[in-house]
Amino acid sequence: MKGLIGRIEIILAGTAMSIAVIATFLNVICRYCFNHPIYQAEEIATSMFVWLVFVGASACFNENMHIGIDCLVNLLPVKARKGVQIFTDVAMILINIVMAYMAITITISARMKLTSALRIPYSFIDAAAAIGFVCMTVHSVEFLIRDIRSFNVRETTEGGEG
Repeated sequence: MKGLIGRIEIILAGTAMSIAVIATFLNVICRYCFNHPIYQAEEIATSMFVWLVFVGASACFNENMHIGIDCLVNLLPVKARKGVQIFTDVAMILINIVMAYMAITITISARMKLTSALRIPYSFIDAAAAIGFVCMTVHSVEFLIRDIRSFNVRETTEGGEG
């Protein structure tokens, strides 16, 4: 399931970025060449940027591409490092569950409020955060399972010896 969710996230984030760039580009062309801006372009670009940020953050989280500061953790023995990683996984699950709950609540409450240009419910835009945090929760659970399974696995030394 991790691979499927990861691919969907990358496709969604890439699509959102493409739409935002195209909408912005067309708006610039129409504004400066034809003196007639596209009224909806800014709203489209902004909405797609929101989707890019939240779904893209989840895709990056899935690929361990977020910045981590682990210089102190790296000084610990292997078992302690693995323990810290498991603790971090549990903390991320709890944080992502809370954020997903809050995002879902906001998404549901925004279903009757319409955007000014496109006249679509704000819940469409807010759903990006809900989807992003739900996916990050799934990834966090997968990381926890992986790290628990590897807790007692003996690591070899660098270079493949031992």
